[in-house]
Amino acid sequence: MGKLLFTTLAAIFVSLVIFGRDLPGDSETVEATTQTTPEVTRAASDPDPLYAPNKITASTEPQVVPASATISPVTAKSRMPGPALKLSPEYRSTEAANVAGGSLWTVTANALNVRSGPSTSNSAMDRIRKGEQVLVIARKSGWAHIKIEGDGIDGWVAARFLTPAN
Repeated sequence: MGKLLFTTLAAIFVSLVIFGRDLPGDSETVEATTQTTPEVTRAASDPDPLYAPNKITASTEPQVVPASATISPVTAKSRMPGPALKLSPEYRSTEAANVAGGSLWTVTANALNVRSGPSTSNSAMDRIRKGEQVLVIARKSGWAHIKIEGDGIDGWVAARFLTPAN
């Protein structure tokens, strides 16, 4: 086992020495020299570039390109596959939509008891499910007085299980 380990480590060391990467400071820095190359253009008097030899002229003056001629990158606006993205709970607005008679809230609990009064000692009259929207009429010490007009539900629920409807 020791021979195999020693041989493997020796092979890794030799390959790093031979094919190893340059470390910063080990490599020599080469300074680039700037050379001006003449621009090659075709003379306007040439009849046809396919059949006649081209006349090449060199210009030493730099040409100025207008800003409107520069190419800007084009990014495609594509929609990501899958369902639409939603804001995470900490970034959602905490204000409920106001409607006539109260504000609109959504139930977050899987099942929420609707009680006759703002206490757990009051009897449960009905149960509402997750995702249902309710109209909050009043709030009192952690409880919300709600109404659901389509179902005729009118009672109290724990306010911590409600979030503003978006």
